[in-house]
Amino acid sequence: MWTNEALEATMDVVERATHSLRRASKSWNIPMNSTTNHLNGKTRSRKMGPKGVLTKEEDVVVIK
Repeated sequence: MWTNEALEATMDVVERATHSLRRASKSWNIPMNSTTNHLNGKTRSRKMGPKGVLTKEEDVVVIK
């Protein structure tokens, strides 16, 4: 697995054109598809666990 810092470094050198996509991905051990997806904004956010029973509004009321 890769870290967010490694991904940011990879994206930075690719955007500045100091490394090719292939070379940067190989240097930081990040798959080229992952780097490309993050550069193009095609990432998915992950939610852990099952869907909650309460809506966000109900959750705020319970927290207060």
